[in-house]
Amino acid sequence: MLPLLRKFTRRVERSEALDRAAAAIAEFIPPQLRDHRVTNVLRGKFLGHPLHPIAVMLPIGMYAASSVLDLAPGESKASRALIGIGLASTPVAVASGLAEFTSLEKDQRRAAVAHLAFNGGATLCYLTSFRLRGHGFGVVARGVSLIGLTLIGVGGYLGGHLTYAQGAGVGREAGGWEFSQVGTSTAAP
Repeated sequence: MLPLLRKFTRRVERSEALDRAAAAIAEFIPPQLRDHRVTNVLRGKFLGHPLHPIAVMLPIGMYAASSVLDLAPGESKASRALIGIGLASTPVAVASGLAEFTSLEKDQRRAAVAHLAFNGGATLCYLTSFRLRGHGFGVVARGVSLIGLTLIGVGGYLGGHLTYAQGAGVGREAGGWEFSQVGTSTAAP
């Protein structure tokens, strides 16, 4: 399994096809917003590290919890409510991720485009599941949710790769962490 993930990640990092999408996303964020008060909040400047990892916790938690409830009989309304909360909290996760996008290098942008695509697909699955549940198609909705959860897993893997392997957002803010060549870390002065 690990060799497949590594191969997949290398393909993403080397995919020039993702450069067009990355350029379009970068263009979507106007230069005047790149160092704006709102953008700085979305980038987590007040925290001393990116806001995005915190912002994604709520939607991911709600979606995962809805899958657990889907295993229990009679919990379809509660599961739908959790999906609704996840969908309502997703825009902050997306906005904080897009705010980070302009600070990324070329290889990081490629991974970020794939990260966005998988998580966008997951969001569409959960929106579809939410709607299906509202119309009484619970069994199909559960299947669509499972596809969404799988996509979140792949998107999360790419997000982790962006941070831990590619260093996106690492040591950017004052008080953050700086990593040496040999992989040890020390608090920044």
